[in-house]
Amino acid sequence: MGREIGGIEYTVPFTEPIVPEMSIDTASLVARLQNPDGGSGPRLGQPSEPEPTALAALALGDERARTWLAEHQREDGSFATVVGPYVNDSATGLGALALGPGAERERALDALESSRAASADSTAAIPIDESAIGWAWTRGTASWVEPTARALWALRVARPSSTRVADAVSFFRDRECVGGGWNYGNREVLGIDLPPFVQTTAISLVGLSGLDHDLEARGLDTLRSMWRDEATGGLSLATALAAFRTHGATADAREVRIELEHLIVETELLGDGVALAWAALALNAPMPTGAP
Repeated sequence: MGREIGGIEYTVPFTEPIVPEMSIDTASLVARLQNPDGGSGPRLGQPSEPEPTALAALALGDERARTWLAEHQREDGSFATVVGPYVNDSATGLGALALGPGAERERALDALESSRAASADSTAAIPIDESAIGWAWTRGTASWVEPTARALWALRVARPSSTRVADAVSFFRDRECVGGGWNYGNREVLGIDLPPFVQTTAISLVGLSGLDHDLEARGLDTLRSMWRDEATGGLSLATALAAFRTHGATADAREVRIELEHLIVETELLGDGVALAWAALALNAPMPTGAP
């Protein structure tokens, strides 16, 4: 039974590898989002921001994007989007990875080490290990999974001797959902075990790689069991592919790659700059690992 994708009819089973007669170069979709200043916004024509720019630099190896990051690095070494009194510096880890070795990266890593989230109390409603502190989306707020994964990824790759690496691993152990994987911030609220999600689990696995075998194994099993449930989401597929590639799960990566490529042909991921950059990184670019 065939399936039509992007106006092309495929007559072989959809689970088999397919090379369409026409395909979309994901890297070109990412490059199309680049602004004249060298940075990228969340969507075409929007002002440049650190997160999509850093991801584009990683995915494309783009020097103009790296230059934009270096020019927009804050005095304390971080990369941030500032809206009124709110400072979202969660892209600092991605920026450190994108910059490559050098003084700018070291400043970004220094910023990561000195900017963990605010401590939070354990309560009956939200029980946590108060000593397990990660990183926040916005300065002065509590720990969240994805910002912590980004920070851990950068430190694991570029400053593995940092004591903050062990702190981040402790955070992921404490916030692991029942059975494996991660929700956005906590594992339990008001006596209810929260479910894991693909994006948060995948990015956590990218950050954790090689640091806790059992924790990662449970996370990978969870990701295998649920990625198809979110297969209409480009960011979910892209980060799942990145996680499977990072962990050498070749068979899983192959399945996700097929679905992601089809989704890009069908939708161009709706022009989402972050999702497209993650897709280009996961599909074609070297994943920063810290390995020799």
